[in-house]
Amino acid sequence: MALLEREAGAVLFERSAGGLRLTTKGQQLLDRVTPLLQLAERIEAELDEKDGPPAGELRLAAFGSVATSIVPRALGYLHKTHPLIDASFVELEPTEGLKATVAKQVDIAIVDDYADASAYQQALEFHPLYVDALNAILSSDHRFAKADLTSIELKDLSNEKWAINQTAVAYQQNLTNACLAAGFEMKIGCSARNISATLEMVRTGQFVTVLPGLAVQPLDKDPDFRVLPIAPALHRHIFSAVPKGTSRRPIVAAALAALERAALNCRL
Repeated sequence: MALLEREAGAVLFERSAGGLRLTTKGQQLLDRVTPLLQLAERIEAELDEKDGPPAGELRLAAFGSVATSIVPRALGYLHKTHPLIDASFVELEPTEGLKATVAKQVDIAIVDDYADASAYQQALEFHPLYVDALNAILSSDHRFAKADLTSIELKDLSNEKWAINQTAVAYQQNLTNACLAAGFEMKIGCSARNISATLEMVRTGQFVTVLPGLAVQPLDKDPDFRVLPIAPALHRHIFSAVPKGTSRRPIVAAALAALERAALNCRL
């Protein structure tokens, strides 16, 4: 950053409570450079279209529940239909995925609308991928699990001890806000660093949790759990984020199509 500021002859970044942010000069530079970068991306895409079948390196990022559901299916489809594409994957939370895509460290990042993407609207394009409903996860011997319920309200869980996945920061913040809107604050009894640990705590019968549908699909066949949709329904929207102008590149277009096919099959 210091080198960039020396070359520009101006202060481009300033520190704030949330980290670094662009100064007025920095924003002006970004506004001027972004169209040039997008033009370069379009030219590259047009050249790629004339080079035969899609081939080359593709770098994909996604967060946990998508990494265990949509992504493996998509990579399988991609390998079968476009064997010349060399795909790699890295797990990143949505906010980090956005940053990596802007920095051209990945070609596609799967993100959700819980992450604040307002700063990236000029640099990225977002392709709708999946709408994921939230569900309460209970042990099978929980009193609500034994009741004749087809759904459950958040407020019904107000007196329960919760297990959460602390690494999904944006998701947990939105869930916390939803609980506050329902009139209560979560009583967190377990703060784990992954979904597996969270679910094992729920299995004990001492905790409950709320997770998106993609994260709980394997639980449908586990007799130790009961999955109840939240009512009124709570959803998160999932997108494929790519640098503007790159979705026409054959490699990226093929990967986006594979992701859409995989997401469709996750709904079935």
